[in-house]
Amino acid sequence: MGAALLAAILVLVVVVTMAPTVDERFTSSARSMEAVARSLGEGDELEEQTIGNLTFEKVYREDGLVYFQQGRGWLGDRAYGYVWSPQIQPRDVEHVEGPWYMYTGLED
Repeated sequence: MGAALLAAILVLVVVVTMAPTVDERFTSSARSMEAVARSLGEGDELEEQTIGNLTFEKVYREDGLVYFQQGRGWLGDRAYGYVWSPQIQPRDVEHVEGPWYMYTGLED
């Protein structure tokens, strides 16, 4: 019994430590996300999308920016995710790389 438990714990540790980080999943998904961003027209919205290695509740273009919303805060009133903006740096975001920014706390 003890050996089986130890083996299960070791397998769990290996799975968790070998899983790609959020940064790695973003990096491997950015090219596909950009293709989607370029294809959306103003006001377009996609629901529940998996793009590359990331899943989004919705993807939408608003005021020239494309938001890749991953979820909402625990109260459900503030969204978070990535925003694609090749022309300007949006307000209240953290730069990730190139035209990509991360947002948290965007009010709906």
